[in-house]
Amino acid sequence: MKNKRYEFLLIIFLSAIIGISVGLTVSLFHVLIDWILVNKSNIINKIYPWQSYRYIAYMFVTSVMVFVSVYIVNKYAPDAAGSGIQDIEGVVGDKMEMNSLRIVIVKFFGGLLSLGGSMSMGREGPSVQIGGALGHIVSRFFQFDRRELDVLIAAGAGAGLATAFNAPLAGMLFVFEEMRKEIKYAYVTVKSVATACIVSIITLRMLIGNKILIPMGDIVAPNVYKLWIFCILGILFGVLGFIFNKYLVYFTTKISQISGWKFNILILFIGACIGLLFYIYPDSVGEGYRVIHSALNGNLTLKALLILFVIRFLTTMISYGTGAPGGIFAPMLALGTLFGISFGIVANELIPSLHLEPLVFAVVGMSALFSATVRAPIVGIILVAEMTGGFNLLMPLLITSLVAAVVANALGGRAIYTVLLEQSFKVSKFGNIK
Repeated sequence: MKNKRYEFLLIIFLSAIIGISVGLTVSLFHVLIDWILVNKSNIINKIYPWQSYRYIAYMFVTSVMVFVSVYIVNKYAPDAAGSGIQDIEGVVGDKMEMNSLRIVIVKFFGGLLSLGGSMSMGREGPSVQIGGALGHIVSRFFQFDRRELDVLIAAGAGAGLATAFNAPLAGMLFVFEEMRKEIKYAYVTVKSVATACIVSIITLRMLIGNKILIPMGDIVAPNVYKLWIFCILGILFGVLGFIFNKYLVYFTTKISQISGWKFNILILFIGACIGLLFYIYPDSVGEGYRVIHSALNGNLTLKALLILFVIRFLTTMISYGTGAPGGIFAPMLALGTLFGISFGIVANELIPSLHLEPLVFAVVGMSALFSATVRAPIVGIILVAEMTGGFNLLMPLLITSLVAAVVANALGGRAIYTVLLEQSFKVSKFGNIK
């Protein structure tokens, strides 16, 4: 009993250490990405001060950033490609091995280049994998058995997601819902994950403050007689989630089959296209927070919303398919916002008696697409509520997200990270298989 008590306290202590290390590392990661995004244009404009043909400079710089990002991943840590969440699940499930220190270094610097290069990817995937790798680094100094090792890796992963979105509850629930098949839950598991998430958020807020990522203000929740509209929206998002997963895997598979100089040329070309889009239509690329704010502020017409939705859908598929470090959460939030607001505008036009703010559909859309693709509706609901402050919209969030997940499943779709993990057994660049 004494030994078990000592082991429990040691694991909780190490979880706090992991939380601090994840909070410091991921906070620095975010600050540097934001610095690059803010200053990239100024630097390019100073290097190339002539207005004519300036788009060529943007294309060149972005193509180099993307190429170097993909190169260092393929050269030094193939299992740092893409999101990395599926790789953490594979490690915790004892299906894959992990060179944790190399992953932290390559994911960190590769992510700075790909996300700073405005690829349509998110920082949450790298944050989760970096967090899981830091958990592995801390835990390997002690002779724990496999169960305790997995707990500390999962604690680091949860802290990574929590820090990425300033959402501690979502970080905890992510481990409990998304990794439910890999983790054997016990009292120590819950306490370890909670400790890491809480400490990482405290570290984050001490360093860069506490702010809601997507502040929505006061939104009037729909009354019970209008909730039926969210069933329809959930069905549409279920279909959209099924399509999203299908084509994400399709593009990832097709691009991974290209090798040698053809692959290098393709990556340079994709980077150049991203750079051109960033120059002429910034809302169409990047993580998606810029276009989310533009949409929420009412700066986009219905036509612009739909055009951006189509472009961002394609850029997300292609960006992730390159294998550059980056996740899909943030791009999905952007797509969910664009589609949700579009639906809200059309619904209010067709049914004037609804009188529902399009912002309601934006919040619900973020959670619904996440739920339909990841199949973790509870995480999606809490994540969006924490990011937007929209806890008063829990009923429409619950209805739309659950309907979307059920419809996507009924169509034969599967959770995206499960599919990507299986794909990693076939594509060498995604990991070292045991």
